[in-house]
Amino acid sequence: MELASAYGKTGSAVALTNTIEVRVADADVAAITSQPWCYFIDACSPPSFKEDTPGRSLHRSDVINTDYPMGRHFNGSGTAAALADDGAVGPHIDFTGRLNNISAAGGGTHGDMTGGILAGAGNLDPRYRGMADGAELNVFDIGGYPQIIDAVANNTTLGTTVSSTSYSQGCNEYTTDTQFGDQTINDNGQLEFVFSAGNNQGGDCGYGAGAGWGTITGGYKQGKNVIAVANLDALEVQDPSSSQGPASDGRIKPDIAANGRNQMSTDPNNGYQVGGGTSAACPGIAGITLQLTQAYKEINSSTDAPTALLKASLLNSAEDIGVVGPDFRYGYGRVNAYRAVKVLEDNTYFNSTISQGGSNTHSITVPSGVKQVKVLLYWHDEGGNPAASTYLVNDLDMVVTDPASIGWFPWILDPTPNVVNLTTPAIRGADHLNNIEQFTYDNPAAGTYTVTISGFAVPQGPQEYYLVYEFRMDDVAVTYPGGGEGFVPGEQEVLRWDAVKGQGGFNIEYSIDNGSTWLNIANGFNQNSLQYTWNVPNTPTGEALVKVSTATATGTSFSTFSIIGVPQNFSVDWVCVDSIRLEWDPVAGAASYEVSMLGAAYMDSVGTTTTNSIILSGTSPSQDYWFSVRAVLANGAKGRRALAIFRDGTGLLNCPLAVDVQTNAVLGPGTGTLQDCQNLAASSITMEIENRGQNAVTNVPVYYSLNGGTPVSGTYAGTIAPFATATYTFSSTVNLSVAGIYNIQTRPIIQVI
Repeated sequence: MELASAYGKTGSAVALTNTIEVRVADADVAAITSQPWCYFIDACSPPSFKEDTPGRSLHRSDVINTDYPMGRHFNGSGTAAALADDGAVGPHIDFTGRLNNISAAGGGTHGDMTGGILAGAGNLDPRYRGMADGAELNVFDIGGYPQIIDAVANNTTLGTTVSSTSYSQGCNEYTTDTQFGDQTINDNGQLEFVFSAGNNQGGDCGYGAGAGWGTITGGYKQGKNVIAVANLDALEVQDPSSSQGPASDGRIKPDIAANGRNQMSTDPNNGYQVGGGTSAACPGIAGITLQLTQAYKEINSSTDAPTALLKASLLNSAEDIGVVGPDFRYGYGRVNAYRAVKVLEDNTYFNSTISQGGSNTHSITVPSGVKQVKVLLYWHDEGGNPAASTYLVNDLDMVVTDPASIGWFPWILDPTPNVVNLTTPAIRGADHLNNIEQFTYDNPAAGTYTVTISGFAVPQGPQEYYLVYEFRMDDVAVTYPGGGEGFVPGEQEVLRWDAVKGQGGFNIEYSIDNGSTWLNIANGFNQNSLQYTWNVPNTPTGEALVKVSTATATGTSFSTFSIIGVPQNFSVDWVCVDSIRLEWDPVAGAASYEVSMLGAAYMDSVGTTTTNSIILSGTSPSQDYWFSVRAVLANGAKGRRALAIFRDGTGLLNCPLAVDVQTNAVLGPGTGTLQDCQNLAASSITMEIENRGQNAVTNVPVYYSLNGGTPVSGTYAGTIAPFATATYTFSSTVNLSVAGIYNIQTRPIIQVI
């Protein structure tokens, strides 16, 4: 029987999940349900809509993509992302050389915002650089998301491994779309789909606990294998709109939390906009996942990164916030890209497979002095059955046995639909809901811990899994500033560090001489906070450090950073046939300046100068250019780049003559009132001469006249370089001793075309 002819208009069919979409009248639903071939029926997800509330914050991916030479440089280079959003992204120079608008024509600016957080390079304004500023960005229209997944999974020419989507799709439902997404990831182990958790905390999706719970906004993001991201502000406080779990079957959602509130990101036509919500948190995690993808490939000889390992590393290394253990607000906590990449670098993980009834053991040696051990089991599961009450297919169990032969279960939450149960901290027990199981233990005894993985129910085995672990020591790691940054006097910066909380207050200091001496910022600061808002002092230096300490541990910036102003009034002075002159105001403390120009993808250094101007040769008046400049200190440390300026290719601009010398000012005897106590009877006349031409000049004739009288001449015998100045004092003097008004006049001296 043809569905279309019997009931209405059919839409897309998905072979992977044996489903077909059909548009029918409400009265025909019961008739379809009664058909023997109908196994399951579900309402189609409603149209997608934006999820952004004003907001932006910073992430910690800077630690694995540093500004100093000896640090990590994982910027997503060699990777590609798919951004499913509201239309074409750009134009914007922050995506130069890395943007492909594939199936996205026109549209709004939501995708520009999410795209910038994911992969913007900060070419226009370095303060607004995204997470994976080396990644390719392939942009799709959100209207055909199943087709996008197919394109990502099957189009190897794109090289896409991570997709980012900040749209809703229903409310707290595991649908055939969810099943499709889970199965696609399960079948393609190099793929990961990242979603916003939703901005629906105040809603009620019928979970049963009232408004605020079970409000993850549906569809694909309900999946077991995807990553759904909650929204925080810069100080790790949950945004009041951020959707909360559990998933409809009681699983832990969201998976992880990231800064999303008040994020400044890209806008079309080389602008910036304030974005936020979980829409902004989602691409942050997608970008970090690309950074980890690059790290894994570089560590493992260009082998494709298994996203099950990347997701496990992200979740287990996250900073636990809220109640102890995983929860339905923040998932496994605030993302920490630094700790996640160390899992890959230190090889602190196991990879194996297991079948029904099987049992594997893995040994972890815990050294002395560990404050907390964290172990997490994760596997990409088969797509669940939307008609079932729970969606886990292959169910693995984990038990950790300590050196005293005591067995410990992982953390589990109580998904009973009432507020008391949902906010109760996790307890230990067997988990038969989630494809993620985590064990943590504070102050563990040193020795060997045995992790036993059992195949409790593996109907679709054998099942591959990853087991990751990390040790939290009594140490402090300053993560921002990490080194190489350019702080600006008078601005506020949020200093950040990693440490075990609750070990006593933090003392925060800074140095301007590479640690020889230290200046106080704060003493005994909140032992449960890992960030501090600092007013940057007005002390230019290229040898700044930040130190954070407790009674038992100390951490310092990995390398020095600079404190110096940003050049102001940066402009194009003139444009000639083969050269351009740029100028700006001097910066206090600068020994030189570095000028950059937009290249194939980034702002590339094209020249240095010790003055506040530069002439760049080899340019064309008919070509478009973007330029920027930054101050450089005596030790070579660099400040922050100025906002880039644009020069369009509209021809010549104020092009100087071959020889163009003029007087700028009469420096002596000066202007205003002269006192008779001075030796006015023999006053010297001194003038400033400027060479504004393209050639050096020598033996420059100079003239002045007093009150319109006969011109007096002289000759400046030295050489004046192009765009340099010199002073000249006439050998003869004038008598200004008689009271009155004196007018000293000069005029342009030489002009040759």
